[in-house]
Amino acid sequence: MHIRELFRGQYLIYGLSIVVARGAELAVMFFAAHYLAKAVYGELEYYKKVLELGGAFLSFGFPTLILTYTRSEKSKWYLLLFATFFIAGLSLLVLPFLWVMHYQELWGGILFYALFFTGGVVPVYFLVRKGSVAASIYKSLMALLFYSTVFVLVLYSDFPQYSFVKAAHYFLIPGFIILFFEWKSEHIDWRILFKYFRHFRLLIFGAVTLIFNNLSNMAFLYSDIFIIKLLSAKPNPQIADYSFSLNAANILMLIPMTLVQVDIEKLKKNIRYLSQLNRKILYLIILAILMMIPAYYLLTHKFYIRYAETLLLFLIIAGAKIFQGLTVAFGASMLIRKKYGVTLTINLGMIITNVVSSYLLYPYFRLTGIAIASALSLVLRYAILRYIYSSRLLKT
Repeated sequence: MHIRELFRGQYLIYGLSIVVARGAELAVMFFAAHYLAKAVYGELEYYKKVLELGGAFLSFGFPTLILTYTRSEKSKWYLLLFATFFIAGLSLLVLPFLWVMHYQELWGGILFYALFFTGGVVPVYFLVRKGSVAASIYKSLMALLFYSTVFVLVLYSDFPQYSFVKAAHYFLIPGFIILFFEWKSEHIDWRILFKYFRHFRLLIFGAVTLIFNNLSNMAFLYSDIFIIKLLSAKPNPQIADYSFSLNAANILMLIPMTLVQVDIEKLKKNIRYLSQLNRKILYLIILAILMMIPAYYLLTHKFYIRYAETLLLFLIIAGAKIFQGLTVAFGASMLIRKKYGVTLTINLGMIITNVVSSYLLYPYFRLTGIAIASALSLVLRYAILRYIYSSRLLKT
């Protein structure tokens, strides 16, 4: 591996946008952890996770379809058009269920996450249709504006635990304005429109597998928070402790996210490039962990005294992130090659493993037990994906 390859223009540009977006999020969350009471901060984290998981459901797998769709550039635009109307319609169908669960105030926020925010269809569309520079500008501006609004709401709102929900509502209309100008810049050929609509109907059936795949993947990553909410007698302070460590460790995921998304076309063309890519990811994650451990200790003993006892949690979660980071490229390669059913089976199996092991370990080890259960599940998922890659995909 040549380190200078990591400083190519596309890595720096798109990587910078991910750093800006993720950095703005972490800055707000670490400020909230310091500024808010633990219980309020834990509730803020909980609603944030609900928005992200709800957005993954509502997006219906279309971000992955757009990312891996290999037809003409024009077809990606039509796919964005159909996906937007489909997601908007689906959100109206979901609204009564949110109302029954007394989560109706989350509807607009979930729609915003599904369409316009990280993991939604619009950011992915900008990446594959307009390139990394346009995608970087969109991601950076949206993140800075959104998290600045969240920051102000955390400071001045009477109910800071709803800051993400309120901010997402504020940016829903500007998001549709962006979409309007994007559609206006393109000429709609009605004959081609109907042609792609027939094809789109077939893609919806494929997206059913993708949505369960995306949901299972996110549910696996977020299951810790919901398990704490379910099992703990005082969930919000414990969610605060766990989320603080998790947010710090999640900085490591900037590395695989950047490298895999920038090199997605290489993965499409050459499956064997995955091994080279994962070597880069492994070296950089290990280097980052070695730098983060003393920094985390100093922060939690100087500025975040309330979280001083979370060092062990951080070490366990950071170790697990090595294996989670290495699975990013495996997962992308599986999706590119339409192995949706395989990844769905693996993720569902890991959710069950994580939930059961967390349920068994929590009464004895509390948050440490949940972190260990999550780490074991991530290691097992990596081992299974690596085996499938070596024994099946390389032979195809």
